[in-house]
Amino acid sequence: MAETNVAAAYELYANGAFKEAEETCLAALQADPTNADAYRLLGRIARDVGRHEQAVQALMFAVRARPNDPYIAGELGMCMVLAGKPEEATTLLEQVAAAIPQDAMSHYWLGRAHLDQFHGARAARSFRTAFELDPLNEELLTLIGVALLSAGRGREAEAWLREYARKHPDSADALLNLASSIRQQTRLDESAQVYSRVLELDPDNAGAIAALSRHHRTKGDYQRAFQLVSEAIDRLGPQPHMVAQFARLSERDGRERDGIAMLERALAQPRLLPQQTIGLHFAMGHLQEKVGDYDAAWAAFERGNSLYPSAYNRERAELNTNELMSTFNAWTLSTMPRATHATDRPVFVVGMPRSGTTLVEQVLSSHPDCFGAGELLILPQLGYEMGRRLGGRWPVELSILNPDLVNEFSGRYLEHLSAVAPDARRVVDKLPHNFEFIGLMSVLFPQARVIHCIRSPLDVCISNYGTPLSPKHSYRPRLDTLGHAYNEYRKLMEHWRDNATIPILDVVYEDVVADLENQARRIIDFVGLPWDDRCLKFYEHSRAVATASTDQVRQPIYKSSQERWRRYEKHLGPLIEALRHGGTNIERPFVIRQM
Repeated sequence: MAETNVAAAYELYANGAFKEAEETCLAALQADPTNADAYRLLGRIARDVGRHEQAVQALMFAVRARPNDPYIAGELGMCMVLAGKPEEATTLLEQVAAAIPQDAMSHYWLGRAHLDQFHGARAARSFRTAFELDPLNEELLTLIGVALLSAGRGREAEAWLREYARKHPDSADALLNLASSIRQQTRLDESAQVYSRVLELDPDNAGAIAALSRHHRTKGDYQRAFQLVSEAIDRLGPQPHMVAQFARLSERDGRERDGIAMLERALAQPRLLPQQTIGLHFAMGHLQEKVGDYDAAWAAFERGNSLYPSAYNRERAELNTNELMSTFNAWTLSTMPRATHATDRPVFVVGMPRSGTTLVEQVLSSHPDCFGAGELLILPQLGYEMGRRLGGRWPVELSILNPDLVNEFSGRYLEHLSAVAPDARRVVDKLPHNFEFIGLMSVLFPQARVIHCIRSPLDVCISNYGTPLSPKHSYRPRLDTLGHAYNEYRKLMEHWRDNATIPILDVVYEDVVADLENQARRIIDFVGLPWDDRCLKFYEHSRAVATASTDQVRQPIYKSSQERWRRYEKHLGPLIEALRHGGTNIERPFVIRQM
């Protein structure tokens, strides 16, 4: 009798009679409470009408009734993703994908689970597998691209997203994703052209409006940026992307209260997704700090950070540090081959994010013979690829480098510099986390120079905590992991200062603020250029600045960010404890070496 009822329920479901199908399933379960097919159909019905949590509950009963059916388990994993439970879904979907490796949908939903946790590289691998199994599913082209973007691999993402956009030339979403991949490679004007094309197709596209406003802001055209986003909010209402830009612009023009009111309007809207509110909370924190309400500011930063997953792995971070130090030490670096390209063009600016790297780059790029290329992602990509080419992984396999490979990869990086700045004597790559790759720099660019930006540990950590950096900075959303990551950075930089074979200049942010001219002269002299007074007026430079510091470097040196941590001292116990536990002197983390 129960089986007859379930068959009838499936027929009702196929004809769109969801309510009747549900009632029939419930009647079947009264007759047989262990009927897996009835639970499975109840899960499908709940999923189709958007009751995802209910779908999860029904499918959990189905799995218990039929524990060896990977297809039911796959449906449960899918509904867990839809219900906002990607961590629980991941373990289950990994088992499903292993049990039925030829099932494209299992890999698809595993990719979705990874992507929802900001694990872009893992998501890209799952989506690629799904695409190999189902090459007619064009949605996977864009998902692979979006996952690579999430992993910071904009160059790889562009190829996938461009192919999808080619197949769908009138898709605003396709062009938005393509523009993001171009922007991630710091081809800012080109990305702005694509955003403009989106607005030709969809004049009310909030994402494109916010992106173009941000573009004008990075170019220093604040009036145009504010006008664009203000008019759109008047027309379309307080949509999150646009409001986040409005708030940042209002902070600059002394309209903090207007920005706070607009953020409150946006956050009061129903059914906002967590991803939509992250930027709003951080913007609220900055504005509340500007008006002096530090408790409200801290609460906003905490809310924003709570929306990020806790993905930082202390053991993996320590292993990475130890592997870098053992792969590149004084002895191994003395035996490794060196690239034979005779060039002193590359200048690397490194340090913890928010340590003054953008300020140093802006001083350098104000020199007529120096080009600021922004945060190039190519060096880490080359390092990881070298590990694979040598039959293993970064960095441990690099102990068996050979001259041909060194010259090949050095040449590829230098070709990229020539493409972005063909005539500049010096090109600045200011990806902060390139501090992990100073050993590789020593091998690929023996004549390069490294500028190490140092800032008060508490100030730099607080600035990280209050800035919505990309999910790659997995240490950032918690104070204890921030402290741990700072300790690993400090340990590694101390190693490079003793072992690297290329010169490293320490530049202390607080010293730059106190005495810009002398510090700027040190920097320019270190990179081998003659002094130019324009370096003191870096804030007048017209180049686009596409980092979190875009507004700060548009104005002269100011001191309000020094000892910022004191405003939040009562909240900083876990951070201070973590820093001290790892051996960091919070007053003097490095012994500064003058050059």
